[in-house]
Amino acid sequence: MKHRCKLCLIVPIFNSVIRTRAVFALLVLLFVANGCAALEEAQRRREKRILEERDATSLMLRPSKAKILPIRPDALFGESDHYTLTFADDLRALEEFDEAAERKEFIESALGYMESLYDAMDRLFGFKPEHKIHVTLHHLYRGTNLAAFTRTDYRSGIQDGRYVKVVNGIQMDFPLQMYEKHGVRVHELTHAFTNIYFLPVWFSEGIAVLIQTEYAKGGTHPKFDSLERYLEVDLDGVNQLEDWGGHTENNPLTHWRYRYAYTLVAELWERYGTDFYIRVFRLMEADGLHQKLVGTMKTSFLVYYFSEAAGEDLVPFFRKLHFKVRKLTKEDILNQIEANRVGRR
Repeated sequence: MKHRCKLCLIVPIFNSVIRTRAVFALLVLLFVANGCAALEEAQRRREKRILEERDATSLMLRPSKAKILPIRPDALFGESDHYTLTFADDLRALEEFDEAAERKEFIESALGYMESLYDAMDRLFGFKPEHKIHVTLHHLYRGTNLAAFTRTDYRSGIQDGRYVKVVNGIQMDFPLQMYEKHGVRVHELTHAFTNIYFLPVWFSEGIAVLIQTEYAKGGTHPKFDSLERYLEVDLDGVNQLEDWGGHTENNPLTHWRYRYAYTLVAELWERYGTDFYIRVFRLMEADGLHQKLVGTMKTSFLVYYFSEAAGEDLVPFFRKLHFKVRKLTKEDILNQIEANRVGRR
């Protein structure tokens, strides 16, 4: 029997220990790496879900069950359950739309996209317009390709002894350059939904920018960090939003108004939850008082519904922001509607 030195006996054992520790360390590293990879993958999926919920290209492109009617051979017009789409003459002259096959492909895609938008807006606001939305695509509209417009077509008259307004439809005019910006599409579609309530301009524009920015990520009007610090008032000390008549290119306050209106409606959304405006519109729809108003509703009328939806009086909040509002009851609103009806006889 050969004599083996102690060192010779120790080395294999030492090597075995090293190998064992190395394997253990490798297993630990693999476990940690797999764990980190799993955590990273979970985080990535979470971030993806958040983006899908907030990004219009995902959120608002869920397949719609709405039907697209057969497109006629010249493909100059298309129709679905809630939309019509027409090519204006100046757009048909462009090379990319001078063949029926090109127009047909575009119409099918556009109507499918807008029907998905329609479903998404229903989820966001909790209601659907009863009328069709008529979309016309232009190369230039009103001499420009930088602005899209939405207008409400309605008739008014006496029904059951009361003055009422009934919406016939919504017309949306898009220069193609504007239509291809999904943020603009969302902004204008928001108007198509909310215009049926004859809202004050500041609220209509503010909520359109909110949806455009918060969901479509296509906003160009960032929020202010303080409603009080960036307040602008007129010579009577009234908030410059209150009598906003609509978009005007040359008014230096236009950009401020969009930003401030967005900041204000976003503040209410953050305070009272993402279903706050669903509650507001459901209350309006249940009462139907907007149909009986002459002109658009005043801010005090709107704040009445805000307060009902919030469960607290919001008149002090709006007065702090220099809105000229007063606390109303439903009886006050009904009395004003009746006074306007009598005045129109």
